[in-house]
Formats: sequence, structure tokens, C-alpha cells
Amino acid sequence: MTLLEFLIIVIIFGLPIGWIASEFQNRRVLRVFLGLLTIAAISVCVWIHSMISFTFNYNAWYGGATGRLIDTSLQQIEDGHLERTLKIWRGLNRQYHPTYENRARYDELTEEATARLRGDVLIEKGSPWDAAPFDAKTWLGHWEDGFGYWMVIDSSYTPKRPFDIVQAGQPRPAITSISISPDFRVLTFTEGSKWRHTLTLKNKYEASYEWFDLQKGVVWQNQPIYKLIRASDEQKKMTQADAASSGGE
Repeated sequence: MTLLEFLIIVIIFGLPIGWIASEFQNRRVLRVFLGLLTIAAISVCVWIHSMISFTFNYNAWYGGATGRLIDTSLQQIEDGHLERTLKIWRGLNRQYHPTYENRARYDELTEEATARLRGDVLIEKGSPWDAAPFDAKTWLGHWEDGFGYWMVIDSSYTPKRPFDIVQAGQPRPAITSISISPDFRVLTFTEGSKWRHTLTLKNKYEASYEWFDLQKGVVWQNQPIYKLIRASDEQKKMTQADAASSGGE
């Protein structure tokens, strides 16, 4: 038995016994003091017990909800419902906002997700569960068309302007009227009074790019444009390691 365990036993059992024993003595101050200490100790013990019980219940509840969600997702994927599973997981990801203050509706969200994965509840059109594969972050980055033309799309700090866009070539007319479709699939902006640019995502890394001549009222060209992916730190480390080992031979 450790010293801490011994002290806890003394506090839990010793104080009440001492308080009862003091009742048979003519020492009022001691009785009041031991009574207050006993009540305080019992209150602390009850609070600790409730916190431990809450933690155990929370862990059991959290683990159970997560287990059902994972099990149902695997079953649906193995049964060939990959697209539906991805859609629901995207919806869950966009609705779940972890916080230290509460459970962030995790139990409700996982139950709703599981029901939709099983097909017990339909995915309502336009609801948070009807999540598209794209969001505003999909557009951020460096895009090129394969012929030297490029543009960099960055987030904007202006509420009325969703992005900052920088194009190849100088000087370039000002970019205005930047807009994005509700499903984040189509990005449109104008370049001066000459061009309207429309980019439509095919996937997260490729889009069709239409140049519309505003003065002539016709489409000038339509071609694919690709998002460049930077190497990760792990990929860079592996390349550096290979280069160093090759140089040492």
C-alpha cells in the first residue's frame, strides 16, 4: 500500500470515526471541526466517484458509437456502396466540430450517419449529408494548363471576395466578379472587360478551363488545367536520402 492510498483510507474512515468519537466528549470546537472536515471529505469523494463514472460511461459510449460507425462503413464498402459511404463521411466530417466544452453532438451525428449508411434513412437532397466531394479548399493552389499558362488561387481575407487569383503574364487587367457555385464545382471570374474565365472541376486535381471573349460574345478556347501537387516532407526526405547514398558510393 502506498502512502497516498493509506492517507485516502485514513481520510475516508478516520474522519467519520473521529467525528463520532468526539460526540462523547465535551469539546464543541473539536466536534464542529471534525464534522466540517468529514462533510468536505465525503463531498470530494462523491465528486471524484461521479467523475470517474462519467469518464467510464463516456468512453464506453464513445467507443460503441465509433465501433458501429466503422463496422457499418466497412460493410457498405464491401457491398459496393463506396460512393454513398464517401458522401456520408464527407457530411459527417463537415458537421462534426470537436470542442472541449461538450460532446459536439457526436452521438447524434454518428447515429444519423450509421442510419444513412445502412440505407434506413434516405440522404435528403441539399442536406448536410448530401455532401459534394469539393469545398473551397479544393481550388487553393497552383494550376497550369500544360502550355506555360498558370494561375495561383489563394484564400482571400475580404468577405465579399472568396479568392485572390494571380495569373501568368504582366501586366494583367484587374480580376473582378469572382464567384463559386454552391457545390464548389464551378469557379468564375472576369479579367478586365475582355475575358470571362470559367473553371469546372472534373476531380480535385483537374478542371476544364473556358475562356469567353466578352467583346465578341464567343468562347475563345476550352482546355484542361491541372493542379500541381507539391512533394510532401516525407517524399523530400526519401529523395535526399537516396541522393546522399548514391553520392557516397
